[in-house]
Amino acid sequence: MSTKGTISKENQELSDKIMLGFRMAYEKLVRESALHGESLVFGQNGKTVYIPATELLKDIENKKK
Repeated sequence: MSTKGTISKENQELSDKIMLGFRMAYEKLVRESALHGESLVFGQNGKTVYIPATELLKDIENKKK
């Protein structure tokens, strides 16, 4: 039984795998969208914003450095 506010090792490993899968899928979406000159749609402060995938790809590549 875990104490409130802690996460078991197994649950942490599962969470890490889910987050890795999310990051991989997001990067694939951004790369493919950038190849086609597309933008991705996000919500920001209750408004819809369109961000060119090429800008998002630059951010991804800078974070890998």
